[in-house]
Amino acid sequence: MPTIAYFVSSHGLGHATRSTAIINEIHASKKDIHFLILSDLSDVFWKKNLDQSVPYTTLRFKTDIGLFQDDAFTCNIPKSVELLNAYLQKPVHKNTSLLKAMGKFDLCHVVCDISPLGIKLANYLGLKTTLIENFTWDWIYQPLIPKCQAFKDISNRLKAIFDTVHLRIQATPYCEKINGAVEVQPVYRNFQASPSEIYRKLNITQSQKLILMATNDLQLNAKFKQFIKNSPHRYILCGDDKNSEINMPTRRIPQDSNFHFPDLIRASAVVIGKIGYGMTVECWAAQTKLIGVTRKDFRESEVLKDFIVNQDIGISLTTEEFKRSSWLHHLEKQIENSPNTKSARVNGNGMASRKIIQIATG
Repeated sequence: MPTIAYFVSSHGLGHATRSTAIINEIHASKKDIHFLILSDLSDVFWKKNLDQSVPYTTLRFKTDIGLFQDDAFTCNIPKSVELLNAYLQKPVHKNTSLLKAMGKFDLCHVVCDISPLGIKLANYLGLKTTLIENFTWDWIYQPLIPKCQAFKDISNRLKAIFDTVHLRIQATPYCEKINGAVEVQPVYRNFQASPSEIYRKLNITQSQKLILMATNDLQLNAKFKQFIKNSPHRYILCGDDKNSEINMPTRRIPQDSNFHFPDLIRASAVVIGKIGYGMTVECWAAQTKLIGVTRKDFRESEVLKDFIVNQDIGISLTTEEFKRSSWLHHLEKQIENSPNTKSARVNGNGMASRKIIQIATG
């Protein structure tokens, strides 16, 4: 069966959620394409987010470096440079186990979001490539050059790799307009269950509002906990146990729950979480208000902040502002402004999938 090798960065879940949206859409049009998914995300993620009828094989592999992080909000620059240099200096043909694994499939195309390694391997194998991005690593690294000159060479080398692709798709909101690239609407996972069905499963009355704490990386301080205790609304805490001591009108949903995460977003009045591509565009698609916490040292954050403001999705906070809880009056305002009815938005996965099918099968 013809196979598309799909290289997915795991530096933030947005690359993976975008990938599942496009793979599902390709499969909806072309049932005879198999997918070889290369990523270091667990198989659980792909099983939960890909349609059951999609034929795919996963290969657990770290497809890019991105920026090495000490925690969810802090990047380690020296370690990043060390890892990037080793990554870029390794000759393509030295990826022997990976090339051998890829050789077992009838590859017809390679898609990368946003892995430079996938592009290098495709060029080595003589395969056409598609790059799907809202940013590329060379663009991310440019502001870091004054702090660390090593990023100048790294950025130039990565740009040279990205420039070799046959098709470049930019998913809104993208960070840098590239001449000749195909621009598409935001790409997000399709919704499955209605908000009323989610309310029923969570045993929430229609008179209450649902507030989704969508990341386990944010600690709740005493002021926020007291605010929740006094609130008439219901709060969902995603993740494992950082805030497990809370005894309030809340419910914890673990990462491996059976809930389709976009459905939780659409059922919510407000989502609170770390700003990333996936979170931002899924709130946009669901027309759910977002209170997003930004990373000050990651260039993409500014573009996502502008999108949130221009599309009237919600507000953004620094990690320091979130910790102070001085923004809680904004939460009440966002709850009040949440629309009662939500219409569908155009998904960019349709145009993206058509362009990929065209180049992969043409």
